[in-house]
Amino acid sequence: MRRQALLLLIMGIVAFSSEAQAQSLVGTYYRCSTADEGEADFIMNQVLGDVYQRHVDSGEILGWGWVEHQAGGAWRRIATITGADRTTAMTAWGQIVNEMEDEHPNAFHRFQEICDSHDDYVWNLVASSEGTDAAATPNAWLSTYYTCDQVTESRADELQQEIAAVYDKHVAAGHLGGWAWYAHDLGGRFRRLLTVLAADDFDVLDGRDMVIDELQADHPDLAAEFSSICGGHVDYLWANGRSDGDN
Repeated sequence: MRRQALLLLIMGIVAFSSEAQAQSLVGTYYRCSTADEGEADFIMNQVLGDVYQRHVDSGEILGWGWVEHQAGGAWRRIATITGADRTTAMTAWGQIVNEMEDEHPNAFHRFQEICDSHDDYVWNLVASSEGTDAAATPNAWLSTYYTCDQVTESRADELQQEIAAVYDKHVAAGHLGGWAWYAHDLGGRFRRLLTVLAADDFDVLDGRDMVIDELQADHPDLAAEFSSICGGHVDYLWANGRSDGDN
């Protein structure tokens, strides 16, 4: 999978491995006017995205992404920044916002009119898969945002490491393009994020269902314990919103 595509999101997957490298993902989750969100996409891709890309080209951050809502709740778009650690990612985040407003005030303010509210999250990458097809670029992401018991949520991370073999099996079989598990560092009520990738909406949903069916059939104790810790969730289906050649 191309490196830039895997740095999205949602997302922010650079090094796929069950023992993931330390990385932080800053996600700005926007609520936008559905009538005008296509204009927001144009502004991001044609104007503001250059500011993000400049920080990638300098080596300050690992990547950035722009992701479009396909199904789910009120969030319509996500802008992401992936850094080697929280300090790097959040420092770049503040700089990028300031630079967009200073260098492109009209575009920035119009963007803010269209996407006039947002939620900010910082996620730390805990575990992820190893991609098997270096030529394939996934276009669909299914993100499950979990509410968890904060006292025992670290146990959910341990369980995810055990469950990883099932996800990896379906990645190797081509049912999924990859997966990543993130822990909450800063933001709202969601405590954990699971993202699975595939070529399109149907593949990502089918692949996710295969994993769930296998976990319930072959690992019911793991599935039950995980659900007892992270018992609530919201699903979103996202699509790649980047229009440049690096997507």
